[in-house]
Amino acid sequence: MIEERPKTTYVLIAINTIIWVMINLFLTRQNQLASFLYTFGVVPIFVLNGLNYFSLLTYMFVHVDFFHILLNMYSLFLFGRDVELYLGRGKFLFVYLLSGVAAALFHIFYFVVFLSLECSPTMRPIPQACLIPSIGASGAIFGIMGSYLLFFPFRRLYAFLWLVPVVAPAFAVIIGFILIQTVFMLTTPFSTIAYTAHVGGFLAGLTLSLPLRRTRREEWFFYG
Repeated sequence: MIEERPKTTYVLIAINTIIWVMINLFLTRQNQLASFLYTFGVVPIFVLNGLNYFSLLTYMFVHVDFFHILLNMYSLFLFGRDVELYLGRGKFLFVYLLSGVAAALFHIFYFVVFLSLECSPTMRPIPQACLIPSIGASGAIFGIMGSYLLFFPFRRLYAFLWLVPVVAPAFAVIIGFILIQTVFMLTTPFSTIAYTAHVGGFLAGLTLSLPLRRTRREEWFFYG
């Protein structure tokens, strides 16, 4: 019997890595990079005014900085394989992509509703937060972390949080990390890191995974 492999997780890692390499090889001029990011990243003022809806999908495959893609792909590798094997490829990809879309929408929603920003082309000056493109797979990956929390809450995780090694049950690592993200979202809403997208993606993944959870408790643990 051939052992099933989490191929979708590996394909996502490969796609993200290839795009990152191409960006750093071919978009060497600042104006080229800016044009690319404004086209394929999620820019709140564009989405709110009916433009670049496709960016709600494309943004999650765009990375520029080395440590950004390294941490994201490490996290996808850490959480994605088990969740994919649990859900199957189709459902895994559904949760991943929809969590990424939800993360971007929550990011915009937070600015508009909770921070009362008016992202309109008629505003002068236009708030800076309305013009900054969001990129990266973090929102989608946080969605998969929400799935992992539901499916494997007591599995022991060997993880790095801000380069600090952590060994603990999954629920402790994930809940602790999402609480930190929420604090940052509330206290530093205009940070260059989209904490709002992280929280939104996590909530989306958690919600989408609830009806997909099986009830056999033995699957919560890892027997080595």
